Amino acid sequence: MATTKERILVTLTPDMARVVRGYAKRDRVSQASIFTRAMRALIEDEEDRYLSAAGDKIAENPGKLISSREFWKRVKRRRA
Repeated sequence: MATTKERILVTLTPDMARVVRGYAKRDRVSQASIFTRAMRALIEDEEDRYLSAAGDKIAENPGKLISSREFWKRVKRRRA
């Protein structure tokens, strides 16, 4: 059965590989699941940084507000 998820090849140092194996064994999940969790956390952190910076920019100039629709358009443009 073909997978619907994208697969990638990741090269690790021996120390990193040992740590990932340890986490996977401890949590009784696959090593791929460990990477998925780590990437999800990284993406959430990046979103938080972006939203924080956007909020700071708005706070600097509170007279100029944008709609939610315009905000998300800008987010999509920056991610592209």
